[in-house]
Amino acid sequence: MGLVYVDIQVGNEGGGDMVNVHDVLVDTGSAHTVLPASLLAELHVQPKDQGEVIRAGEETTTLWDIGQVNIRIVDAPQVWACPVYFCPVEEYLLGATTLEIFGLMVDPGGDGLVKRAIRARPI
Repeated sequence: MGLVYVDIQVGNEGGGDMVNVHDVLVDTGSAHTVLPASLLAELHVQPKDQGEVIRAGEETTTLWDIGQVNIRIVDAPQVWACPVYFCPVEEYLLGATTLEIFGLMVDPGGDGLVKRAIRARPI
């Protein structure tokens, strides 16, 4: 299985225009979506909290702001509010939480995303 990239649209959860972001790496090892802090500032997204982050290949943790944005994965009709980390550098990752919110998973036999069945079990 190769790397999977998708095009998305991102906007402020309060409304307004959404911007196109191309070739976002789908990273199932990242809990939340990661977008550049500079892009989030342009969209007037405000941090709601901070979270500890350990970047791949590093051993130290740093604190990054966490906020919420509206995301549309291109070719999907829905727009969902999703948590996002404010990355201090130009990095674009679509994380596992966003995939869960959209009901998607990486197709292990292909190079894209597919709908997945939601399993509901009684308690």
